[in-house]
Amino acid sequence: MRDAIERLKLYQTDNLILLVGTNPLPNYVAARLLLKPNGKIHLVCSNDTESIAGRLEKQFVRDGLQYERRPVVDESKPRDIYNAIHSIIPTMQGSVGLHYTGGTKAMSVHAHRALKDTRQDAICSYLDAHDLKMVVDGGMGDGRDAEIPVRNAVTPKIQEVIELHEIILAKPPKQQPILPDVAKAIKTVMDRGNEWREWTQTNLRRPDNKTKFVSEGQLKKLTVPSSNPAFSDICSVFANRGATDTSLEAWASASGVFDPRKDMEDFAKWLEGEWLESFVLDCLLQITAECRSHDCAMDFQSSSGKFQFDVAAMCGYQLFAISCTTSNNKDLCKHKLFEAYVRAKQMGGDEARVALVSYHKDPQTLLTNFLNEWKYSKSSVRVFGKDDLTDLPKNLRDWIESN
Repeated sequence: MRDAIERLKLYQTDNLILLVGTNPLPNYVAARLLLKPNGKIHLVCSNDTESIAGRLEKQFVRDGLQYERRPVVDESKPRDIYNAIHSIIPTMQGSVGLHYTGGTKAMSVHAHRALKDTRQDAICSYLDAHDLKMVVDGGMGDGRDAEIPVRNAVTPKIQEVIELHEIILAKPPKQQPILPDVAKAIKTVMDRGNEWREWTQTNLRRPDNKTKFVSEGQLKKLTVPSSNPAFSDICSVFANRGATDTSLEAWASASGVFDPRKDMEDFAKWLEGEWLESFVLDCLLQITAECRSHDCAMDFQSSSGKFQFDVAAMCGYQLFAISCTTSNNKDLCKHKLFEAYVRAKQMGGDEARVALVSYHKDPQTLLTNFLNEWKYSKSSVRVFGKDDLTDLPKNLRDWIESN
């Protein structure tokens, strides 16, 4: 990473023109890497991306970077784009750079032409989403482009990436898993069969309406049958935490997380399936050093209710988003994967990678069907099934390192 940063200093400029597109993340990365100290950013946007320019400006203020909003261009008119860039160059003192990852093809072509017609010494660049490299046009000095790996040169937090999209979270994401010892025990029980899943669905849900839980009072009185050897691992963990019996009320009290006076439904949700998010986050935290991941968290929910991630990790500026379900239902798994894919690409752009962690018995067939249906790139999606959970830390590490 140090070598990359030193190489990038050769291409930093006093003035950096950014073409604003629908995803602000590439421009944020470029601003952090290609602007000289005390330099100025010049944002060129269209009517459609003016609000995105505003989000970038807010982040630049937080980072202490100088910026200037330039005239809004009509991206459908080549002459308008050319004239806008051509007119602002004479106002700039010092070296000039153009980063054109964010703009449309038309904006990129005509901005590049206007800049080179005005300043032959200008430095032009873009981010290669496939190889996570900064490519500098002719940067080798002999007509060849300079290609510099930059994935780990910028390390935004997941929450910063979300804020770039002006999404307000209902609450801070959780940096640590909930009851990781219990989650591991439930996973062990689930590995052996479906008894835990069947017990939770039969007892926690209303018999006349499976979309709703039984009342808080009924949840408190529910007792997990300790005589059933299938549940011994879970019962032992709660006993070690100080639970006086195997009632859900006693378990909630022993959890230290869920208050039996008001959180019984949340506790029921966690026991039924949300434990898997905690298990996945715990696995990610075990491999942060190997994968050079600087931020891992779970439970991302917007205040509007329209945005949600189960678990996510940042490796440099690359987002890895993971959707979790204990179901083995094909349609539900595909829905969860599709939802995660759309949100991840919205947040992290083409560099983002998406995975589903599930109890599906044939994850490869599920993935093939999903890719055939939606025509997404195979390299950007992964499905982990029941057998993959046996050594999930290793499987997650291999997935992240391969991307």
